[in-house]
Amino acid sequence: MTEQSLARRPRLVDRWPVAVALLVVAGAVTVIALVHERAELFGPAVATMAGIYLIAYALGRPWTAWLAFAVLSAVVTGLHLLARLLSLPIDPAVGMTLLLVPLWVWAVARRRFIPTRTFSVQTAGMVGFGAITLLTAVTQPQVATAVAGVGFLAHGLWDAYHYLVNLVVSRSWAQFCAVVDVGVGIALIIAAVG
Repeated sequence: MTEQSLARRPRLVDRWPVAVALLVVAGAVTVIALVHERAELFGPAVATMAGIYLIAYALGRPWTAWLAFAVLSAVVTGLHLLARLLSLPIDPAVGMTLLLVPLWVWAVARRRFIPTRTFSVQTAGMVGFGAITLLTAVTQPQVATAVAGVGFLAHGLWDAYHYLVNLVVSRSWAQFCAVVDVGVGIALIIAAVG
């Protein structure tokens, strides 16, 4: 082997996003196995994932997907707590979907609509993942759980696309998110049909 071919081969340390993702999947599968409110907990995550991409896209810095993950995870957790503890009339799935609109407007205000192809892809993601999230809020729990699972799997494809084109989010984020999405999506679908 040449020195150049050795340099191109990914090292184990380059796969840290996969290792972290597998830990997250294990935690999520445990939650899926233990709770009955699967759609309520995981439905809003589909819009949350779209929001992460919108924030990174609006900022124009792919590494900020990791920061957006922390921020939007706190927001969705806050919505869940407010809905449960204070019995607020807003569903976290609806709240997270509504949040996508100002994030999209923010991207427009930052003049991120050029290149138009990337902007169109992000807009389609916002609409599609937002619709899936809303669907989880209005269907009966077993169907909503399956819909959330399909949303996660669809977002896994979204992550794979962004990993390949190396746009919007960092490759480490796309790799991490794809593994989480596929693992959680499969677990949700199994829970829905089981």
